[in-house]
Formats: sequence, C-alpha cells, structure tokens
Amino acid sequence: IESELFGHERGAFSGAQTAKAGLIEAADKGTLFLDEIGELSLPLQAKLLRVLEDLSVRRVGATTERKVDLRVVAATHQDLGALGAENGFRQDLLSRLNGATVPLPPLRDRPGEIAALASGLLASLGAAGAPAPTLDPSALAALESYAWPGNVRELKHVLERAVAFADGGVMTVEHLPPSVLQSVSPSRGAAGDVRATVKDFERERILEALRAAGGNRTRAAEILGLPRRTLVYKLSKMRLDDE
Repeated sequence: IESELFGHERGAFSGAQTAKAGLIEAADKGTLFLDEIGELSLPLQAKLLRVLEDLSVRRVGATTERKVDLRVVAATHQDLGALGAENGFRQDLLSRLNGATVPLPPLRDRPGEIAALASGLLASLGAAGAPAPTLDPSALAALESYAWPGNVRELKHVLERAVAFADGGVMTVEHLPPSVLQSVSPSRGAAGDVRATVKDFERERILEALRAAGGNRTRAAEILGLPRRTLVYKLSKMRLDDE
C-alpha cells in the first residue's frame, strides 16, 4: 500500500526492479480520491499527513522529497471522530482532511432518490446501442421499501442481477432477489404473499399516474417510465382498462 501511494525507487525492496511513481505523485495538479480512509494504518496515516502538510512526497527507498500540488478527497463509512477517540485514527490527520465535509446518509434514509439512482445505473448496464432497461412500478416499489444495508453498491448488484434475469427490457418484481422482496412485508413469509403486496403497490402507482395524466395512457406511461404497450398490457392484466 505504501508503494502504491508514495511510489518507490529501484531496489527499494525485493521485486522493485524499476522506479515507480505512486498515486500521490501521479495526482500532481489533479485530485486524489482515497476511499475508506479509515482503513489506512497509523504509520501510513502519519506519512499522508506529512504529504498534506508539506505538499511533498518521498518514495519508498528515496532520500529526497518530490513536490506535489493536489487536492485530496477522502471517503469512509466509519465515524472517524469515534475511531480517533479509540486511537484508531490520527486526530491531526482528521483535522487536516476535514476542510469540507459532505455527510451522505445511508440509502435507507433516501428512498426518494432510489428511482433516479436506479435509472442512472440501468442506463450504464444496458447493452450498447439498445434502449436502457427500465423498472416497472412494482419493482421500484420493492426497491424503495428495502433497507439497503449495502447502500448504492448493493443497489447496483441487485440491478445487475435483474438485467441478467430479464435479459434487458423492463425489470419486474420477479427479477428481484428474495432478500429485497421479503422487505416489502416483513410479517409475511410466503413469496406469493410478498409479490401480491408489491402488485398492490404497482396497481396504486398506475392509477396515480393515470389520474395525474388525466387518463392519457401515453402520458401515464411516461410518468411511470414504461413503454406505452407495457402499460396497456398491465392495464389489461389487472383489469384496469375501464378505470
């Protein structure tokens, strides 16, 4: 890790056959993003602090410093203040990194963002040149009801699975894993009951979209993010044609 961050000189350690610039040096005049900064060992924390204080870096095995000019952005899922109180993270490094803090609540506290996040992720998961996969209302309702202990990474994994099972097109509740479906109605254990509950959500969303669109199916389909033919099929299947 030290070599990756700070670089090394030739012969600095076994296998170091050539000199190599580290990530800090490579980020000169740019931005270095350090994910999970709370996992960095205390000795490396001290060396990183020296880089931030002196704006210079010393490669492993080197005797001279190299000047760097960079912006450091760090992320962590840990409470660094509490970790520092337990001597697991240097308070001086935390103060140096804490120039501007952006707290990001867990995904379970941001259900209103799931639709936009899912849409963006699905756009990146679709096949090149093909329309981006979409979620039908029942699937979206299930995603919004789930607690997401793995946050956005878990959401991406669930969507990757759905795309693989659905082979593109529209993702439905049948393409979601059991862990997500069970969260819709924790008191119900049977998968059929869970799916029935999600179908109720889907029915209500379709009716809400139709009301918002003044009965115009094309507009309602746009609100729901569905192709019009899919909405027409669902209306027929749910016997909502005349509602």
